[in-house]
Amino acid sequence: MRVTERQQVDALVTALRDLRSNIFDRTEQISSGKRVNRPSDDPIAAERITQFKNVLRTTERRLGTLNEGVGRLNLSDSVLDQAGNSIQRGKELAIRMRNDTNTAIERRNAAQEIQQLIEGLAGIANTELNGRFIFAGSQTQTAPYVPGSVTNVANTGNTGGATIATAIGTATALQPDAYQIRFSTATNFDVVNFTTGQTVLAGQTYANGTPFSFDGVDVTLADSGTPPAAGDEFVVRVGYVYQGDGAAIEVEIGDGQTVPSNVAGNQVFSGPTTNLFEDLQNFHQALVTNDVAGIEVAIGKFDQTLTQVTDARASIGARVNRLDTLKESLDLLTVNTQTLRSTFEDADFAKVASELASLQGTLEASLSTLSRQFETSLLNFIR
Repeated sequence: MRVTERQQVDALVTALRDLRSNIFDRTEQISSGKRVNRPSDDPIAAERITQFKNVLRTTERRLGTLNEGVGRLNLSDSVLDQAGNSIQRGKELAIRMRNDTNTAIERRNAAQEIQQLIEGLAGIANTELNGRFIFAGSQTQTAPYVPGSVTNVANTGNTGGATIATAIGTATALQPDAYQIRFSTATNFDVVNFTTGQTVLAGQTYANGTPFSFDGVDVTLADSGTPPAAGDEFVVRVGYVYQGDGAAIEVEIGDGQTVPSNVAGNQVFSGPTTNLFEDLQNFHQALVTNDVAGIEVAIGKFDQTLTQVTDARASIGARVNRLDTLKESLDLLTVNTQTLRSTFEDADFAKVASELASLQGTLEASLSTLSRQFETSLLNFIR
């Protein structure tokens, strides 16, 4: 079959178009560093690349939450170490203060240090990480421990017939302190803040069944015919309450697999066996009231609290070890997946550059051939 000049020109133009397309493809590969820039470049490779990217996104997300969880657990462990030191110090003071050679004044002085430990423990229990409370369970925007309870006790040496009832009047006004109500006469009493040593109310007149208030606490003293006696005492104490929900903050470690990354406050500060705040406050009360038996009880309670803190730290350590191992596995998965994706996606610069140079040479030769073909065709047309 005879090939016409027009057919030859058309074939050259088609070849040039293909050359330019291939040159553009190689140039794009060099510019982007990728062999596959769109699915049409290699549909099978593009599908695998998409799969690898999905794996990397999932791995990156899990690593992010895992690192956050490890940070939360490590901070919790560090904070609980401080809590344990506070309890250990309380126990040391209890052992020393139970000795009969200690005076009531010495015990009250020791009580000042215990109050500092109580306040320090509250600060520890309300530790934040990135603006979130780590011991509040899932209620991370709520301070887990605040003053919110009030208790009372009558001195066993009271000779009068008055009894005491207490209630929270203004929760926001509560102070985590202990107070002494002491009758100077059968009809007059003072209220002293044991914690600060300040007199809250002075020279109050006793009125059977009539409530009075101080620092957010409502108090009612009453009798059934036998009034209070001079020297009668009552202790009122404001304690801490837990506002968290005790829920676990789960960290995803795999499909359908999670690990708790927190310790709720009610599992270490206020439970499950004992309440650290109450133990310290009971000891504080025993010191300010010169209650030797109460001091002795405190020693045994501190052993329980130390065990509770130690158990919580052991649980944290086990979880941190597990998460660290998982983190190493995810880091390795990330590296391997990136390597596989690179195999399918990344361009071989040396190879692509060589192909580009060859295509450019072919293009120049084709243009030269096309130019000569046009010249020949034009001469034949003139003739």
